[in-house]
Amino acid sequence: MPTAKARDGTEIYFETRGDPARPTVFMGPHFYASFRNDMIEGFEDPTQAWIDTLAEDFHLLLADYPRGVGKTPNALGLDYSPDVAVEEACLVADAAGAERFGWVGYSYGGAMGTQLACRSDRLSAFACGGFPPLNAPFERMVETTVDMAENPPPEWPDLGDGVRYQAVGFYRPLLDWPERQEVAKLTIPRMVFMGTDDNGDGMPEQYLTPLARYLREAEQDLVDMGWQVNWLEGRNHLTAIAPEVALPVVRAFFQEVLT
Repeated sequence: MPTAKARDGTEIYFETRGDPARPTVFMGPHFYASFRNDMIEGFEDPTQAWIDTLAEDFHLLLADYPRGVGKTPNALGLDYSPDVAVEEACLVADAAGAERFGWVGYSYGGAMGTQLACRSDRLSAFACGGFPPLNAPFERMVETTVDMAENPPPEWPDLGDGVRYQAVGFYRPLLDWPERQEVAKLTIPRMVFMGTDDNGDGMPEQYLTPLARYLREAEQDLVDMGWQVNWLEGRNHLTAIAPEVALPVVRAFFQEVLT
């Protein structure tokens, strides 16, 4: 079973797909190696369709990460942080033999990819889905993740306190992070894709967040910084990740900048 060993000895499970001679694309959350998200009624996890298509052009890397998901144990709870996320994602890439890699992540995976891009030199290209890489609502994310950790939605499977509080550990340090200053430094090829109607759909109503509005407010600044901004018309947070909608945009981006 392929794993990367974290600093505390935890084995982080990962898988690869496609030709290792091709450029590597790390498919971060909410794509996973073995775990499939069926928490939300009516949501069909798109991971396999994305793998089937992207593996035609790229060497793909997927992990059960953050910890506590799928075959990776030992969720860190409040000991988790953006620095830990970056360190452990890079350890997975090391174990897979990928010195440099593209990253595509959706929602939480978009937020994580932004930290990887800003805190490491490992990314060769970055596709950020369903999360604004500038003007991110970190206060709202902390407020939401704290409440969800303390009052987990009863309709969702209980993955344990460690998993729930990891999101708090990740977002809380970003309240004081110099976002604009750090994002402005990026020079790698980078793009963001989001549904025009994205309100953080799929969450209980009290946690909905107007992500599309936050991105629209930052759109011109991102364009001026060299980002591609891709709007998926009429799509929300759940439907913008559908392979027939977002996958052609992401595939074309990586084909242009990595091959």
